[in-house]
Amino acid sequence: MNIVFLCGSLEPGRDGVGDYVRRLAVELLRQGHKASVISLNDKFIEEEFVGAQFSEGFELQVVRIPSSWAAPKRFKEAKVWIDVFDPEWLSLQFVIFSFHPKGLPIKLSSLLNKIGKGRRWHLMFHELWVGMNMESSKQMAIWGMVQKQIIKSLLSSLQPIVIQTQTQLYQAQLQKLGYQASHLPLFSNVPSAKNLIRAREEAQRELSWVIFGSIHPGAPAHQLASEALVYSKKHDLNITLTIVGRCGEEQEVWAKAWETKGMTAHVLGEQPFDEISKVLSKASLGITTTPMALVEKSGTVAAMQAHQLPVLCVSMNWQPRGIKNLQVPAGIWEYESGGLEEFLNSSKQIWVNNRVSDVSNQLIERLSTAV
Repeated sequence: MNIVFLCGSLEPGRDGVGDYVRRLAVELLRQGHKASVISLNDKFIEEEFVGAQFSEGFELQVVRIPSSWAAPKRFKEAKVWIDVFDPEWLSLQFVIFSFHPKGLPIKLSSLLNKIGKGRRWHLMFHELWVGMNMESSKQMAIWGMVQKQIIKSLLSSLQPIVIQTQTQLYQAQLQKLGYQASHLPLFSNVPSAKNLIRAREEAQRELSWVIFGSIHPGAPAHQLASEALVYSKKHDLNITLTIVGRCGEEQEVWAKAWETKGMTAHVLGEQPFDEISKVLSKASLGITTTPMALVEKSGTVAAMQAHQLPVLCVSMNWQPRGIKNLQVPAGIWEYESGGLEEFLNSSKQIWVNNRVSDVSNQLIERLSTAV
């Protein structure tokens, strides 16, 4: 099968969806398929790049088109390369903010329709619109309504044969728009360092907890730290917190929450994947601040699970408007005030590791059976 993936940016280690697409495309190459990637609005380059990116021993053909170019020029150039690659499928890896700084790419539908005319479309929704939770402000809700109309226009214009997403929430939202989306789970963008999985020494008098990647505001960090301190004293052990990756300003909130309780916090900042893998391999618990309804779309959670970590969701209140009865994903536990000790003492034997080979097989099977 010959697939051209379309995404926003392709700067290694700087764009989560770009890293995801690169690993997926390389896995397809490994399996004997043809795959290439075009970044349509690359924020990390000033000039067009046509050449190869290397990943896991494979050479992937990519075209990176700078965001500084006007949209008509960017998409015209993309069509030139699409015609050269002549794919059976165009796969749009959709994040609405990838195509406009304010997430309002009004002309995206018509531009994509021109470059993919006569070709079969696959749409993978990594994100939808903002303001879909009940706690959002009126401004965010209005912003989201505009984005929803852009997505409806996109679906109507492209008429994709296959639509996929990784979260139950997004499946439900797309169904409300009148479209059926099948589930395609995330895999980890952080390859597991060999011989390091389960290297953690649980018998030591220390628990090593880790936060990896973006930290969302509003999470009860101080409440969790207080309960962690009580637990550590009761059981005579140390609980350290390691913060790794591009975590944003909130990392200081978490580090201070730990340090004011007399516990140790390590802020490592950005690290190469092999170093992140070592950190995750030595940890005993992963913490995510992504709300439970959105946790399935978190690449950092996928990385924690790939390293056999139970994941504790510690987030602000975030309830989707008009969507109920979402199932808690396997291997994820939701933090509740006063419930930390019960969680830590409970059996946590279930986690999910969706390998890139598994996900690529699911994708190919779905595309192969599409009519």
